[in-house]
Amino acid sequence: MVNDRFILLLTNELCDQLTDAEREELNALLQENQEYRDQREVLKEYWEKDKGEYETNTAMFKKVLEKIKTEHPDQRDANPEETDDAHPNIPLTEPTPLRRISRFAWYSVAAAVLLAIGGTTYFFRSSTTHNNRESIARHWLQKTTHPTKKDQLTLSDGTVVTLNSATTIKYPDHFSDSTREVYLEGEAYFDVSKDPLHPFIIHTDKMNIRVLGTSFNVKSYQSEPLGEASLINGSIEVTLTDRPSDRIILKPKEKLIVQDNGTMKKTVNPDPSTPGTAAHKTTRFSLTSLTYFHNTAATVVETSWVENKLVFSEKDFIDLSGQLERWYGVHIQFANERVKHYNFTGFFEKETLPEALDALKMIEQFNYKITDSTVYIY
Repeated sequence: MVNDRFILLLTNELCDQLTDAEREELNALLQENQEYRDQREVLKEYWEKDKGEYETNTAMFKKVLEKIKTEHPDQRDANPEETDDAHPNIPLTEPTPLRRISRFAWYSVAAAVLLAIGGTTYFFRSSTTHNNRESIARHWLQKTTHPTKKDQLTLSDGTVVTLNSATTIKYPDHFSDSTREVYLEGEAYFDVSKDPLHPFIIHTDKMNIRVLGTSFNVKSYQSEPLGEASLINGSIEVTLTDRPSDRIILKPKEKLIVQDNGTMKKTVNPDPSTPGTAAHKTTRFSLTSLTYFHNTAATVVETSWVENKLVFSEKDFIDLSGQLERWYGVHIQFANERVKHYNFTGFFEKETLPEALDALKMIEQFNYKITDSTVYIY
């Protein structure tokens, strides 16, 4: 079965987003697996040659695979019953020599890599039709932060954006005459310059946020099922990407949580016995208050990262692992399902990774092993 970690590392390499630790990890995987080397060589060749022509992940997928099919006729199906329409997400078999790799296997690897790349660019290309002509006239810029790194930029209107680690923002060198629009994948804190005549709009894969001038935090990593919009001051209007008719208005100190799949409960007051609380299990969002660490107003959990603090409250280990990965630039693997659901509240600022894990061990019993840039939890 194809190593999911190899797919992720290869994707990051093609997008020029590999950290030094990830590059060492990828090189180790390539050194020990001939099939990985063959797949990387072919995909990298076509990606580097034609990446400027790819407009969507579908186009990337079709174009690269057509070239592989045409220029590598020796990679025919090992199983005559497999067809070109085989679903690309079915797991692969164990590695085999290049001359015996089926076209189905190549399609699977290419699909996983290219769709991952497409996933990071899809929302960048989903602007509405009436803005297409205007978008073409503007020059778009893009900034990406690596794991463990943060950055800040000032947009042409004076809006200040602070980017958390592993975050990508796309923005124009100047805004249009009607709106100010940016595209985000990851987490960022916005201090939007007030301009009532030109609404500021943030597009993510889970939601779209419309503001006039305010301070708020947006979290929307495609690798995580939950997205958040946390309002510090002002007012924002949020629409879900798959439900544009629903408009959710946030007030200061409120947080909107959006879930990719499944259902959530919409509650303003967490006490179900309080009159006025509504529970609609068919909705896919919840509106709650901001979280304050240890019930004080000094530290807001949702925006603590802006102050270089990793703060978490009542968080399952599996959810916390995503923050730890970006904070320390590692990959975390769980070997024990029960440990995934350990619940933690804590505060890290200058602790090293071993110090952080040892602190968590004082709350719940588990063991860990750090190998290069991978942490094994068991």
